[in-house]
Amino acid sequence: MPVLDASVVVDCIAPGIDSSSPAMRTMRRLAAERAEIVAPRLLLTECANALLTGVKRGKWSGAAADLAYGFLAKLPLRLADDAQHLDRAWELSRRYDNHPIYGMVYVAVAEAAHTTLITADATLRTRLTHLSWISGPDA
Repeated sequence: MPVLDASVVVDCIAPGIDSSSPAMRTMRRLAAERAEIVAPRLLLTECANALLTGVKRGKWSGAAADLAYGFLAKLPLRLADDAQHLDRAWELSRRYDNHPIYGMVYVAVAEAAHTTLITADATLRTRLTHLSWISGPDA
């Protein structure tokens, strides 16, 4: 029951993704294991925003983003309430060089669930390298 953050999920749903990317390998492995994927509700907003940003920057068309958004809506996720974890995320952000609280919400959710956080955010992984339950996507 790992927690996935938006950096991994966007790399799975974005138009033109590389099917051999670490994020896709991770998602295929989790699907094969029938693992329950946990994420804060924030994940949906972050992923949707990334898709819109891609349209604005000309990375993909609006139609391609619409299709990717449909994939996002169908992901089998167990969503955690962000508000329950915000205080802990704040503590973590302040402790670790004021890291953006968005990333720390995922850390707080994983910590509370006593599970692994999978993130493609190298800065977050470096800051929290002492936490063995935070890892990158499958290599």
